[in-house]
Amino acid sequence: MPPRLNLFNARAAAPVLRQQPISSTRPGITTTISINRPTGHGVKTGLSSSTPLLRRWSSSNTGAKDIPETPKGPTEDQLPHVSEEAAEVSKIMDKKCDGTAASPELEQGTPISEILQRDKEAQKHMPKVMQDQIKSSTGTRSFSTSTRRNQTELHDQGKNIDEQTAAVMASMISQVNQQAEELHAGIKFDPVEPLPKTENFRTRYESLLEQFTKLLMEDGKLSKAQKDMAFILDHLRTAPPPQPNPRRPLLPGPPGPQLPLNPVLFLALIVDSVAPLIKIRQQKGIIGGGASVQIPVPLAQRQRRRTAIKWIIDASEKRRDSKFAQRVANELVAVAEGRSGVWDRREQQHKLGIAGRSNLGLARR
Repeated sequence: MPPRLNLFNARAAAPVLRQQPISSTRPGITTTISINRPTGHGVKTGLSSSTPLLRRWSSSNTGAKDIPETPKGPTEDQLPHVSEEAAEVSKIMDKKCDGTAASPELEQGTPISEILQRDKEAQKHMPKVMQDQIKSSTGTRSFSTSTRRNQTELHDQGKNIDEQTAAVMASMISQVNQQAEELHAGIKFDPVEPLPKTENFRTRYESLLEQFTKLLMEDGKLSKAQKDMAFILDHLRTAPPPQPNPRRPLLPGPPGPQLPLNPVLFLALIVDSVAPLIKIRQQKGIIGGGASVQIPVPLAQRQRRRTAIKWIIDASEKRRDSKFAQRVANELVAVAEGRSGVWDRREQQHKLGIAGRSNLGLARR
């Protein structure tokens, strides 16, 4: 059995285990208030003295120097005085340039010519114009232009052109005044001609568009035919310019790149170019017996256009496009480029008419 501990013998070791009084390590209320009190610059001055507050109350003051201080924030340091900042700025601004590469001359706005005057090495590589400007104080250049020399000539030419323009305008005004004097009093231009009798008969489309639209119509649906006609014109307007075939040219008109600008004229040229001049009529009993004879008959303009439109619509049926208006529009472009079978049909019709010219005398008997 171990011996019992005698507390009376441990009196000498008791002071060693005693803690220091709290008043020696714990700061007072007045000290805490003075630590947290801000200064005039808005920065706490006593933050460094508050470091011992983070220590344990039981620690001694002997190890206070060994504990590192906490890092300060960006706003904890005091700002420099206004006079110190002004002194730094004046030191930078009043610094004289010594011609070295590290001098802040370019940042302060020093002209390049002043820097190059002090640098002999840089003067060897500078442009010829700047070398002449540095050598001569007047600023003359080694090269010259003919601007000033030709300035007087241009001025004289301008005067002559202005005089000619003024003379032309004066002659035009005199001609207009003379024509106005020849007319009746108070009338400057020719009187308006009376309206023709057929002016009140207004049609929605031009003659060719109306005829083409009526031939596109199926089952009496005119509105659907009008929509198809609008689609065809839009396709001709937005399609690229045609590449005409020299063997099958269109009728004389605007050049190819300008045809899509006027789709109505484009359509008229396509239809009139493939329209046949004649038709073949079969007539029996002229030469006796039941044999028929082919006789060419000339066609009027409306008849020719009708035949050409029917040929174009029949040729478009062979295409594989799902929309009827799309098929007709593609066929019109093919006719303009000479790729359509309508041209072959027209040539065949004219060959039969040339071969049947000899039968015209039989038909008159």
